[in-house]
Parts: sequence; C-alpha cells; structure tokens
Amino acid sequence: MGPLESCHALLGQIIGSEIEQIEVMRRAEEHRFYWRPNNGRVILLAESHVYTAKAELDRRLKIFDDGIQVIPQGFVRLVYCPGYGENEALDLPIVNPKNSGTPQFWKVFFSCLNRVSANSDFVPILKGGETNLAKRLGNKLRLLGELRAKGVWLLDASLAALYIPGRPKPAAETIQAALRTSWDSYLRTVICDARPAHVVCIGRGVGREMEHRLRDSTGVDVTILPQPNARISAAEHLDAFQKYYEVCQGV
Repeated sequence: MGPLESCHALLGQIIGSEIEQIEVMRRAEEHRFYWRPNNGRVILLAESHVYTAKAELDRRLKIFDDGIQVIPQGFVRLVYCPGYGENEALDLPIVNPKNSGTPQFWKVFFSCLNRVSANSDFVPILKGGETNLAKRLGNKLRLLGELRAKGVWLLDASLAALYIPGRPKPAAETIQAALRTSWDSYLRTVICDARPAHVVCIGRGVGREMEHRLRDSTGVDVTILPQPNARISAAEHLDAFQKYYEVCQGV
C-alpha cells in the first residue's frame, strides 16, 4: 500500500462511507502532478476538490494539447481538469449533479499572473464572457502552463473531497481531522519535497489548521487569504486577488 492509499484508508475512518473511491484520489493526483512545476516557488493550498462519483471517472476529455504533451484526459471535479465546469469539453455531459466547475479558482489562477483591477479582467477564462469554448479552453491551458513555468502549484489540504454537491459540508471537527490526517500521512512529504518559498492558504479554516504545521515543518512564509467565494465585499475580494499577484510575482 502506497502513501496515497494509506491516506485514503485513514480518511475513510474519519469521513465514513461517503468517502470517495481511491480511484478518484488517484485521478485528482494525476492532474495535479501533471501541472507540478519543476521549480516550485509558491504553493496555493486549498481545502479540497469537489466530490466526484466513481461513475463520473468514465467521462473523458476531448483531446487537448498544452503544447508539450497531451494533458490527462480523465474527468475529476478539480480545477486542474479542463472538463470540470465545461460539459462541451467532455465526450459525454454530466447533468446530475451539475458540472458547475469552480470559476472562482480560475480567478485565483488568473490573478497570480495578472494584476486585476476589475471583474471584467477575468473575461478570457470565464463562461459568459466574450470567448467561445475553444478560445476559452486555450486561454485556460495557456494560463496553467504559465503558472507551471512560474512555479505556482495548487494543492488540497484534504486529499479526499469534503464537499458533496447538494449536501451540507461536514462538521468542522471532521474537516479539521481530515486536514490533520492528510498532512501527517501524505501532504507534508509532498510540500517538503516541493521546497516552496511561500504558501498561500486559501480560506481561514485552512490557515488556522495548517499555518503552524507549515512553519514548523518547512519554515516557509505563509499568507492566509479568504476563500474566493467568501461572503465579503467586492473590494475585499479585489484586495485578495491583488495579494495573490504580489506574492507570486515577488517570490
């Protein structure tokens, strides 16, 4: 049993019968590690990806190329998967639960490389803007490639999904236990091996649980920013987007 499988087994004791299948965690890691920078400088540490049913793993991306090699083709509800939130990019659409995606995390990615001054700046990578599917996906893949070249990498503090669409989130104690277990059994090694100069914790809960672990284990600089869908003012969201830019450009 490898580290990922061991982590899954431990998380199963915390989350219970609703934990994702191990195949989902493997699929998420396949996408994450494809975009891992050779020289990691900044890690963005989110809470978790979104629950993906095992049946959804049968969906495949229509072939996309990032200019270097063909990207992973299997579907998972993770922002690194271009088919998440883009049904037209899949061989078969996902209807229930809706394949909504997480456009707020695409905004985070965009702001890491671009100084944002207004919501209209995100048009190239969001639905409903001026871009059609092919152009939008091309913009997204270029953005992911630029993030990789810049040394910016997104990881999840919980290896297992903590949010099932249409259901309430687990209790705070369950989330905290999942973050602690993921760190102890898997994530600490991944982050230490990446040797980042800075970690941005996305969400106050992630920051509270992870800041001291990050500092104690790596001595890395840590910044805590609100969730991109937090109920805060537009001005506060803009401040956060600008902070991503400052961190990623300043390291």
